Amino acid sequence: MDNPRLQAVYDKSTERIVGRLKKDTDLFTGLKEVCTHYGVRAAQFQCLGSLKYATFLQVAKGDQEGLIKYSPKVQTKSEVEIISGVGFIGVNEQGELDLHFHGTVVDCEKRLDGGHFIEGENFTAITVEFIILPLKSVKLVRKNDEIFNVPVFSFTEIEGA
Repeated sequence: MDNPRLQAVYDKSTERIVGRLKKDTDLFTGLKEVCTHYGVRAAQFQCLGSLKYATFLQVAKGDQEGLIKYSPKVQTKSEVEIISGVGFIGVNEQGELDLHFHGTVVDCEKRLDGGHFIEGENFTAITVEFIILPLKSVKLVRKNDEIFNVPVFSFTEIEGA
């Protein structure tokens, strides 16, 4: 798979997909496009690379003891390098691809930051290199957690797979 925004290759021997997102490609959109091309509906992935800026949420203390919530949106003031990024790929309750990604970044002032990244708000500066590890016998469906009311993946085995 090679197009103006991304490049990806399927390794038959390991059943993994490796590639890169090119300049100006949103992290989530690009990875979803790769998954659609290769028919991936559940996977774990890792990535590193550079973003024009990073937009994410961070964990914050909740209103009650023992509960947590997410902070307001955080956006870096400069370009960043993704030092480490990991996530899961699954589907939402409507059956559309959905990603859950956490990453650590360093900005141009050498500040470390990171958290839960937001779809449509993390565009490649130079390149983001990735590996996708498809899960062929597992179904990941993202739906709201009954305690925190935030979307989380549930993991189930696909019968007969």
